[in-house]
Amino acid sequence: MPNDFGYASTNGISTYYEVHGTGPALVLVEGLGVATWLWEKQIEAFARHFTTIIYDLRGSGNSDKPNEDYSVSLFAQDLEALLSELNVEKAHVLGVSLGGFIAQHFAANYPDRVDRLVLVSTAPGGEHQIPMSEEIVEQLLVSTKGDQQLIREKMGLAFSNDFRATEEFEDLLNHRSKTKQPSASFLSQAKAGSAFDGWHDLKNIQAPTLIVAASGDLVVSSGNSILLNNQIENSELVIYPGLGHQFFVEAPEPFNRDVIKFLSTG
Repeated sequence: MPNDFGYASTNGISTYYEVHGTGPALVLVEGLGVATWLWEKQIEAFARHFTTIIYDLRGSGNSDKPNEDYSVSLFAQDLEALLSELNVEKAHVLGVSLGGFIAQHFAANYPDRVDRLVLVSTAPGGEHQIPMSEEIVEQLLVSTKGDQQLIREKMGLAFSNDFRATEEFEDLLNHRSKTKQPSASFLSQAKAGSAFDGWHDLKNIQAPTLIVAASGDLVVSSGNSILLNNQIENSELVIYPGLGHQFFVEAPEPFNRDVIKFLSTG
């Protein structure tokens, strides 16, 4: 059970959050169309070392889902407001995929609030990134309308064939069905991601940065992690072989170990 959980008033909305563990603050920023259940394989390990904060983005999970345009800048403002509400002056920030966009923007624009930065399965956005294939974009944006087979296929893009045959994958599908997201909110999040271009901000990131990717990622090419590594001055890169977009769920042990080591350095 979390040490604390509830709702914070953040930037005009109600944001669901949980706090686990003790130690330096670490906030985890989820990606498109998921909720706090994404971090099940990280919470226990991270909470032994850090005060680990997880929360649902605007439009996801148990947070408010206003029917309006979203942007990465707006998500970053929400994060800043959440940390202020929780009286966290400075935190390590870890973001995955769309959450990686938010983490980049936050680190570049709120440098005094970021200790160390971890960017997972993400890209710089804009014309400099290696884009998703048209086929993957179409699969991600298809409206499932509750069709379990479509949901299964859509979620399956993030994992290997072997993992999709496990009970763990079935558990994730169950979590997804319990935290249904309105199509309008999903599209607002997706549009915010597609409009993001953080390329020129990367040079402004001052925090020591760990960039992590998987070579088998069908959603965000691991080549984007190399671009990020080349542009962020004080950064290091780890690419895990063969795994997919949400490799930290499928193979959490090496990921958790590498993140804890990086965040505990210096």
